[in-house]
Amino acid sequence: MYGLVLEGGGAKGSYQIGAVKALRELGIQFEAVAGTSIGALNGAMIVQEQLDRAYELWYNISPSQVFNIEESRLDELKNLEITHDGLHYFLHKAKEIAQSKGLDITFIKKLLYEVVDEQRLRNSKMTFGFVTISLSDWKPLELFLEDIPEGKVVEYLLASANLPAFKQEKLDGKFFMDGGFYDNLPLNMLIRKGYKDIIAIRTKALGRTRRIADRRVKVKYIASDENLGGILDFNKEQARHNLLLGYYDALKIFKDLRGRKYYVEPTDDEELFMNFLLAPGEQSITRLGRTLGLRGIPYRRLMFEHIIPRLITLLDLEKECSYEDLVIAILEYIALEYELNRFKVYSFESFLDEIRKALNGRPPFGSEDNAKLPSFVRYSDVLSRAVKDRMLHEIIRELFGEYLQKDWSH
Repeated sequence: MYGLVLEGGGAKGSYQIGAVKALRELGIQFEAVAGTSIGALNGAMIVQEQLDRAYELWYNISPSQVFNIEESRLDELKNLEITHDGLHYFLHKAKEIAQSKGLDITFIKKLLYEVVDEQRLRNSKMTFGFVTISLSDWKPLELFLEDIPEGKVVEYLLASANLPAFKQEKLDGKFFMDGGFYDNLPLNMLIRKGYKDIIAIRTKALGRTRRIADRRVKVKYIASDENLGGILDFNKEQARHNLLLGYYDALKIFKDLRGRKYYVEPTDDEELFMNFLLAPGEQSITRLGRTLGLRGIPYRRLMFEHIIPRLITLLDLEKECSYEDLVIAILEYIALEYELNRFKVYSFESFLDEIRKALNGRPPFGSEDNAKLPSFVRYSDVLSRAVKDRMLHEIIRELFGEYLQKDWSH
């Protein structure tokens, strides 16, 4: 069993519930949950064993459920990003902000009282904790359920998620602020409790993260490189996308799936992928070599010593990547071009078949007129992203455009 840590991040938190749904389907259980801000609110529903309700809530979320505010003003607020330079400012201005009016959180409070069951939380066998900051004492608080007075759990959960933009209310005579300004990913809360295996689900929202207290602890991170939306962007389209993204990213980590945008089961047969790279044949590889200004080189050597290193660079892969990683990255590039469904677990064969079906009956991948590059840029390592994309397009079209259209139904 694992400890679970959920990073703060406002509306980005939908990603976490999608990930936990996948983990539960894989049979993974949790002994403890810790979170900050939205991570604390999601954590409460997980500890209550109400994951389905949490999923439904995020699936149907809308700004009007969360904020009692005009849409136009909310648009201004949700597009506000606190920069790293501004973080210091917010910390020092927080007390002043606490005395002023802010965003009405009546609806958030009402929603929390509807979904959080304090007795169910306290009766759970799971340990549960979260982070907030007492502005009145200028002190961070790492709270577990036993530290919170009876009947006050919802209010302290709100304190963990109390952004400076929110209307400030006293709790037990004190003002509180979002715990993300102290520790947005409270791994150490569980580490100090003795948990050795932890799953951390990140939103990569701005906030402070602390150095891990014990490097011997094993932490599996689930995170996306994609934009999960703004912290106040509670629209259902973004939330539904994040739910799917979190679900499949969790599967990727725990089922060791390949791909960066897609999810492909591992094959671990380097010979298969080496043969795939050579499958376009001597004529196509040699023709591409001439296009790149490389002549008189045997086609296998041309592919493995010149074209493959160029592809690895253009696809932003690690230099020591496997042939499997390279082939899947090439196929992903084509799949994105033809807008194949991302949210599905593919075998290598099914992924290849879907791409061939997408190509069938259409012009060969890419356009020769659009893809051709001036010869002087083909050897340069100092290229703009746009030029790199054009070069990548040309190489993949030349090598695989016609080849992938052949015998797609075989």
